[in-house]
Amino acid sequence: MSEHDPLAGKVVLVTGASSGIGRATCRELARQGADVILVARNMQGLRETASAMPEAHTLTLAADLRVTDTLPALVERGLEWRGRIDGLVHCAGIGGRARLRDTTTALMTEHMRVHCFAFVELMRCLARRKSKARPLEAVVVSSFASLGQDKYFTAYAASKAALEAAARTLAAELMPRNTRVNIIRPAFVDTPMVSDPADPLGDFRARLEESGVQPLGLIPPEQVARLAAYLLSPAASRITGAIFPINAGMCR
Repeated sequence: MSEHDPLAGKVVLVTGASSGIGRATCRELARQGADVILVARNMQGLRETASAMPEAHTLTLAADLRVTDTLPALVERGLEWRGRIDGLVHCAGIGGRARLRDTTTALMTEHMRVHCFAFVELMRCLARRKSKARPLEAVVVSSFASLGQDKYFTAYAASKAALEAAARTLAAELMPRNTRVNIIRPAFVDTPMVSDPADPLGDFRARLEESGVQPLGLIPPEQVARLAAYLLSPAASRITGAIFPINAGMCR
């Protein structure tokens, strides 16, 4: 391993790999020498992500993270590829703002399944299959929305807050088993989720840009990806249970 390939030899599973932060993360991990397991529902999106990565070092697996019963089999397929999985980056996310009258139990549950339940199930499967001697590193992508200061994000914010709590708790529980878990908490990132043309509450990207709430502008997904790669690297071997904000000047 050289300083130019700090992740060489590592096998990392990335959720939400078909676009946005997940796509940028997959490509950054590959650039740093990792073998990458790309996971998302959208197979076409997975192929587009993988098209810019070394074919011999990528495995694409289509999966719906809302169906957590399928995740043990997903992990097994990943393990069969290289014989191990050394890292997890949980980027998968669903957006969608909603007023309280439209924030149903079904909507809340869908957000929880993707953001929190899927992460916990993946960690359960990975921890069960790893040897104590071998390190496991996990990074979850949360959001400044978890602080609960933006209207219409109740389902999204609550599920991201739950994700953070789960990640920090697992960091404490799994530390004796040579496992690290860290959290990235970005403000709004320049992804398709921010520019949803079907948003019934209007153009959210335009509102962000006009309000100046992020003085440094939307965050390029590559910046989140580079931080995720760092947290998986040997340089971060003494960091666990930590939250890393990328605030774009959003001071709150």
